[in-house]
Amino acid sequence: MRPDKILCFELFGDYAQFKKFFTNMSPLSFSIPPRTVLSGIIGAILGIDKQENPEHFSANSSFIALRIMNPVKKTKIAHNYLKTTSLKQVYDYDEHKPTNVEFLKDVRYRIYFSCVEQNIYLTLKSLMEAHHSVYTVCLGISGCLANYSYLGEYETSLLPPDKMVRINSVIPMASIANLTIEEPLNLQKVVIPSTMNNQREVTKYDEVLLELMGKPITVIPHDATYLVDGLQDIIHEF
Repeated sequence: MRPDKILCFELFGDYAQFKKFFTNMSPLSFSIPPRTVLSGIIGAILGIDKQENPEHFSANSSFIALRIMNPVKKTKIAHNYLKTTSLKQVYDYDEHKPTNVEFLKDVRYRIYFSCVEQNIYLTLKSLMEAHHSVYTVCLGISGCLANYSYLGEYETSLLPPDKMVRINSVIPMASIANLTIEEPLNLQKVVIPSTMNNQREVTKYDEVLLELMGKPITVIPHDATYLVDGLQDIIHEF
């Protein structure tokens, strides 16, 4: 969808864990929250049930973009998982399994959001202005509590495709016609979930490009990008 106006807020926390789908024994984390996670976070602020959340944030009905504000830092923290079959075994367990879990540290992201459902858009705007949230916001898992800072509502200007721009946000690889390296960059390509159904099954994955220090990426995009008036950020949906 083309967003004429967007809501912008910054999401931050001490730790985050966005588990990669192909790791089980020693969980690894994506460097950014996938679109499915961001729609879940927005749904938590609004109080939308997680079984109904995906249907409100499809690519056709909503716009979500992400900018990395703090450099991506990762650390591993040892966990001691207990095997429990009853409440008693929480403190008198038979088996345990030490596991190293990868976390992101000192995370901060700038989120840009718009949608066609005006009720959702206006409700989210009202909640953020009051700094309220219906459900507790977390960064991937419940132990990684998050906070947000509402920046405001902004108008956007459509930028034509096939012109060189400096993108401040994460951008899908499929949208890049050409990439120009003007300075040393820490670029990373990653395949992340982008669409989920109401049974919480991922139905689509996309490959995206990000700069781990949060620097802009100079590209010629296949499709339209947007200038956020007032912030001067150039963004692309992901």
